[in-house]
Amino acid sequence: MVRRSDEDKAEIEQLAQGLWQGDLLAAPLVPVLESPHSTFLDGVDELDPVDEHGLWTVAAQQIDTGWGAIVTQTCDLVRHPDKVPFLQLMPVVELDEVTWKAAHYSSRGDYFALPAIGAAGLVFPAIDSQLSFPVSKAVLGHAEIPRAAAPLDPAARVLLSSWLMRRVGRYAFPNALEGHVLSHLRTKIAKSIGKNSMAGRFADALLGVWCSTEWAATVSLIFIVDPNRLASQQTIDAEKAMGEIVNPIRKRLAEDGVKVQVIPTARTLDKVSAQQLFIEHRQVDMDVLPTDEFTAKASLEALAALGADAAQD
Repeated sequence: MVRRSDEDKAEIEQLAQGLWQGDLLAAPLVPVLESPHSTFLDGVDELDPVDEHGLWTVAAQQIDTGWGAIVTQTCDLVRHPDKVPFLQLMPVVELDEVTWKAAHYSSRGDYFALPAIGAAGLVFPAIDSQLSFPVSKAVLGHAEIPRAAAPLDPAARVLLSSWLMRRVGRYAFPNALEGHVLSHLRTKIAKSIGKNSMAGRFADALLGVWCSTEWAATVSLIFIVDPNRLASQQTIDAEKAMGEIVNPIRKRLAEDGVKVQVIPTARTLDKVSAQQLFIEHRQVDMDVLPTDEFTAKASLEALAALGADAAQD
């Protein structure tokens, strides 16, 4: 057994300075707590319990690629092991090319597609958000446990952090609101994207949709649009576009005898308050937004411009 000293901890803190959220660490297994008395897996009843009452055991799920992606925030990743002693990982999977492209820039909810990583032998890698697990930061001091840098540009790292935030921070809207309004809203927007229609061009300019939090007589929707994307589109009548998206929902509510008004509003981020976005409304989880190459390039250009300004100051 090699127990790390305070001097070793300082060395590990230094090693962590070269890592970023999204980088890879060799990890062959995901440890999962199971109960031998109630499980979906074969063989769990044969494992030794890890508690005094015999209720729990640790089963291991194989990571076929042998790699996990670090999802700890970079600012916590680089902190001293006494302050942040663990790295949080998610398994890395190898997808087929079609699925990998569908997951590009996180446009498929459970996966975040990473660029090919030659050092890890991965051609179509993606982070799988369905499982996450801690690893001691001490392993960074073990020379035989490989690491691999993910070749993510600054814009892709912004999208990765946004995707992780959405995966764990989604708001649970009431079932009635979800069933009567939001599920149909997601379907309509997904079908509209890329279409040469008013609703399609409007959907292509969306950054996200926010909804009032309760199932009430009035449901408020705020469509946040990107002014840069709007400028790249033909002339858009926002009221007409929102009508094309929302009117089928209104019609369905009327047919079902549900007396609820759906009121949509279009805003750019500079024309909406934090009170509206974080208190009165919450973001609707919608994996198709805003995760395409246009957004990534725009983010990268903005970051580059900030860097150039900082260099001049």
